[in-house]
Amino acid sequence: MTSRTPSANRGRRRRWSALAAIAVLAASAAACGDDDNGDGAGEGDGTSAPADDGTSAPTGDGTAAPSDDGTTGGGGGEMLEQARAEGIRIGFANERPYGFEGPDGPTGEAPEVAKEVLDRMGITEVEGVVVDFGALIGGLNAERFDVIAAGMFISAERAEQVSFSDPDYCGTSAFAVEEGNPLGLSDFQSVTDNEATIGVLSGAVEDGYAVDSGVPDGQISRFETTPDLFDALTAGRIDAVALTAITVREQVAELDGFEATEGFVPVIDDVEQLGCGGYAFRPADQEFRDEFNRVLNEMKEADEILPIVEEFGFTSAEIDAAKGVTVEDLTGG
Repeated sequence: MTSRTPSANRGRRRRWSALAAIAVLAASAAACGDDDNGDGAGEGDGTSAPADDGTSAPTGDGTAAPSDDGTTGGGGGEMLEQARAEGIRIGFANERPYGFEGPDGPTGEAPEVAKEVLDRMGITEVEGVVVDFGALIGGLNAERFDVIAAGMFISAERAEQVSFSDPDYCGTSAFAVEEGNPLGLSDFQSVTDNEATIGVLSGAVEDGYAVDSGVPDGQISRFETTPDLFDALTAGRIDAVALTAITVREQVAELDGFEATEGFVPVIDDVEQLGCGGYAFRPADQEFRDEFNRVLNEMKEADEILPIVEEFGFTSAEIDAAKGVTVEDLTGG
């Protein structure tokens, strides 16, 4: 997997490192984000080393005055002013349809929504950094990029390391299987009952769902990228791929001889696991996150999300399901 980082303004970004470190210490008590080691839908495991290019992102201090240039809002402090002047970096994992590298840079559900929100905040230069799914949170906190825009599921575990926005979609899980679903897979219990071998993305919620549902570890194969998952499926090395229903629909549409099962909501310890995705920020950048969240919620209430993401296979049901849902609802506050 390759990464793409900004080629300009690195010198100025290096000067932000000390400010960012101070802000991290000052805001550590308010940390609202974390990555779950294998029970979240994508994102980092927190093990990535700091970027070797010395880049860092500015952090908000709440001193910025409201904008007078006609852009939405004006909060977000120093980070917002720096981002308006010099651009911002978003991290994603090359997983269709959530976020992937297009001919003109990052695209997909999360990058496109993020770009619109950022544009309304007065930030017009957005660059993408591609990392493995399991390294997103680590890369964010190592300051390789400033926002995770990868459709990451919001969980209490992840919310110990990162600060999430409210969700912009909620979806179910599903399996990609051979046509006709010969093993009759419908949920994780059926995987155990039928001794099926499933592939999951390392660090994704489906990994945790499978383990917590009692699927034996010998029936779970873990992969670093979505293409690796589907290569294993088409080669017959696994019986099914477990991902969000949105991703499964997108992937099997291009595969002969495979189909998506009906979506389902995993149940762990008698509790339904509502899968909702949002955007992640460093805890030190809480003020910037709050401004991003305000604009995002304005777009949600105005029904402006679906027109952006429909081309990536998202439905009105998945977008409407996120209305009124907050990060606190998903993390227990």
